[in-house]
Amino acid sequence: MTTTKHGSIFIDFCRQAYDTVIMEPFISTFKELSQKGDRQGMIRVIIELPCVLNTKITKSYKGKNDQQAALLYQKSLDIMKEGNNKMDEESKACNILTEALFAASACSLIFMNALLERAKHWYKLGAWVRCLKDCECMLALPLSFYDKDAESKNIYFEHKKECFHLKHECSRKLEITIRRKKKTRGKGSAMHCSSAKITIVKNVVSTPTVHGKLNNGLKSCSDAVAFRFDNNRGRHLVATRDICAGSVLIVDQPFSSSMVKEALDRNCLHCYSSLKLENNVRIPCRMCQTVSYCTETCRKESWEMYHKYECMILNLFFEEGFNQGKNKLSHLLLAYRTTLTAVLYPNDKKQNDMETKHKSPSLNTEFFKHHQSREKNSVVSDTNKIYDPLDYTTVLQLETHCTNVDPNVNAIRSIEAVFVAKCLVLSLDEIGIDSLDNEKFIALATATLQHLQAINYNAYEIVENVHNGITHVWEPRNVGCAIYTTVSLTNHSCYPNVVRHSYPSGKVVVRALRCIDKGNEILDCYGPQFLSEGKLPRREYLWKKYHFMCECDACKYNWQFPLPDTLNYKCKTCSQAGYSFTEIKNGMHIIKHCSQCNEKLDYGKLNKQLCRSIEKRVNAISKMYQGCYEEALNQLLNHIDLVERFLKTPNIESIKTQQCLIQCYNSFGCISIN
Repeated sequence: MTTTKHGSIFIDFCRQAYDTVIMEPFISTFKELSQKGDRQGMIRVIIELPCVLNTKITKSYKGKNDQQAALLYQKSLDIMKEGNNKMDEESKACNILTEALFAASACSLIFMNALLERAKHWYKLGAWVRCLKDCECMLALPLSFYDKDAESKNIYFEHKKECFHLKHECSRKLEITIRRKKKTRGKGSAMHCSSAKITIVKNVVSTPTVHGKLNNGLKSCSDAVAFRFDNNRGRHLVATRDICAGSVLIVDQPFSSSMVKEALDRNCLHCYSSLKLENNVRIPCRMCQTVSYCTETCRKESWEMYHKYECMILNLFFEEGFNQGKNKLSHLLLAYRTTLTAVLYPNDKKQNDMETKHKSPSLNTEFFKHHQSREKNSVVSDTNKIYDPLDYTTVLQLETHCTNVDPNVNAIRSIEAVFVAKCLVLSLDEIGIDSLDNEKFIALATATLQHLQAINYNAYEIVENVHNGITHVWEPRNVGCAIYTTVSLTNHSCYPNVVRHSYPSGKVVVRALRCIDKGNEILDCYGPQFLSEGKLPRREYLWKKYHFMCECDACKYNWQFPLPDTLNYKCKTCSQAGYSFTEIKNGMHIIKHCSQCNEKLDYGKLNKQLCRSIEKRVNAISKMYQGCYEEALNQLLNHIDLVERFLKTPNIESIKTQQCLIQCYNSFGCISIN
């Protein structure tokens, strides 16, 4: 098979290869290899298929078009001549100039002209931050792009001179604006609350740090968490001390990440920040028209780290007509980037190490040594080793269920792995890395197969939250997916005690959703919770997807939702829940004794305390409606502390509070607008 028309290469490749491999004599051999978990053997079967041998991958990307850019640039100038509403025309001109920037070659005068014009329009609109970002992009353009003749050089220096002036003026005006805002905030909390709702999508998002000290062994974790292993639970995390609700337990970096197609024009390819926010601009790649960035810094880092290895074949990962699930293609790109990172960056170098990024790329010999061996990976049970999420060995330890899945599924993934490996070979050839021999290609495809298998069970969504002005709810929207090897250490519960939120640069922050006692396990949720699904469909989903039968408390005791409004108390001394209490009337109070430890409980006093605390939760919801999420958060954390100490689990009050906490944290992470 040769390359087919654009938009069907991958689909045709997979279809023809699969139709061949499910026939004899291939299928019997493949099934045997699949049941043994022999990835290298499976890859060898696939690459010998005639349709695979005859397939040649060629470049597939949307390149620059200076003719189109010139027409768009002229259109932006015409709009400003014709318009009556200056502000409206300035905005329209900016949108058209953005199109021109994406179409123009970075070394063309049209690109320089369009960039300077857009910066000027931002300045006239009072969008100082946007203007500064365009100036930064202009000032980063090298002279070598425009040194063809004296005229181009003069234009280059004149444009830079104008940008320096704009940058100075914008910085000055921005400082004045910031000082005014600080004075406004100082006039009272009521003023701050009323303005918070308006400015909520303008603020710079800062990633929090872990609660307490950093863990000595787990580089992404707090020392409130420990890494454990046993035969029943496998690798897992436990609390080393009592943990309060809201505590940040993990701040994990992705080993690799990728973007979904729908986010390509609305999010930065590198840091995943929304390009729809007021202070962001869209900056193009210098080679293709497909991806966008929020700053020149993101564009440059992305190019050095991964985009130069994918730019020329990126459209293959975003083909039209693919109908096997909306996340499938982003998972293929994630596998591509995972293999790329592993094959170019040795384990003792971090992928974000600036020194490493600017060196000439070379292949990691340890990578090939590992994947050319037929020895199977064993799960690391040594919990005393340093666990670094940017170390490739942590990716190799992720569960793949290679021997458990249907051989037909392994066949599809093997075909996909070979296709991805062919794409990677093309990219490596283009940047001057020597062609790989057959054995190294097999190792590359074998690694990609392992990554695809691991991604199916260990990839997490990168999410931004969008505020619904009608319901006042932050609603999640998928931006991409990533491999977080530390977060993957957490086991599942249908009633999780932690919650994950996405932050810039693809980082994920894991917080305690309620109190976690010392020695208890840190539990995430892999799918539906007991709040939304019954026990049987939950267990069926987890068995089919992850190959285990859930034995969490919600499944073990068959918790039903909705829960009754009745609140059952538990003893604060022995923490026993659900036991009967002996009632003794003492004046106006009802004194109860725990049937387990005989501890006294002043029921009347506690009930009043709980009612007052519930009022605070209701008040916190009002503050959330006003956009005062930080104030609401403090009240909610105090409330859930009392609820968890005195009420039997599960209870509706705790669940209501946890849902409010999630909404508060939604507003702190990556956010966007419709």
